[in-house]
Amino acid sequence: MASVAYLFLAILAVASAAPESRVVGGDPVTIEEFPYVIAFTYLYPGPGITVQRSVGALVSSWHAVTSSFSFTGAILTNMQVRAGSTNSLSGGTVVNIEDVIKHPDYTQTPRSNDIAVVRFKTPLGISNVINVLFLPPQNFQISDGQSVKIVSWGFESEQGPQLQTLKTVFLNKISTAECQAAFAGVDDVAISDKNICAKAAGKGMCTGDSGAPMAISNVHVGLLSFFKDCLTDEFPDAFVRTDRFTNWILEVATPGKARGANIRNAPVVAM
Repeated sequence: MASVAYLFLAILAVASAAPESRVVGGDPVTIEEFPYVIAFTYLYPGPGITVQRSVGALVSSWHAVTSSFSFTGAILTNMQVRAGSTNSLSGGTVVNIEDVIKHPDYTQTPRSNDIAVVRFKTPLGISNVINVLFLPPQNFQISDGQSVKIVSWGFESEQGPQLQTLKTVFLNKISTAECQAAFAGVDDVAISDKNICAKAAGKGMCTGDSGAPMAISNVHVGLLSFFKDCLTDEFPDAFVRTDRFTNWILEVATPGKARGANIRNAPVVAM
């Protein structure tokens, strides 16, 4: 098992059980295809039921990034991380959470700066089913219309059963102005240039996908923060724009019982 943080800074050429958000219109995939994705599971002690609450992405053997909103009302000792499994509630490797660092400017309503770094009590070993996503440099641009992939577990409708098999969906990025116009009458979210909004007909996020990673070429470019009406095409999905928070992530992502963070640059990743 790796005991050193594998936190990569990529140099690029170019949100039921969970508080909010799940993949609608997605395709089944395996963890080997997306080894960076992890499930946050939550135990409800009364009925003795464990559910998959939200989603995150590994950025080191010690750390994951997800939404701050994922931890709304949560008792941290009831939550665990499952990595290395296609199934959100079985298999893989389970670790406990040491700490959750929410962004200092996070607000729940209207939703903004919705990002958190999670530190594990013990590090995860890097393998073919457990691996990291690179972090983007500051001010990394994604063109409007660019296809982006999101991977998550979950409901395909707000009243549907909780699914446990990993799925992915491709959405298309839209402009900030278009996204702001779509959410103009919605007080629950504040859309700014710290967001990436994306949509596709008949596809999108739903309950339980909070924190689901958006990736391009193995680079973490966004995480699900907010969705509205998962069975309608009227509203796009709103993601946190990772590059606006890269320096903050690197600053707070320190290993638990460790030596130095051992942060190192990744090779150039082509889009």
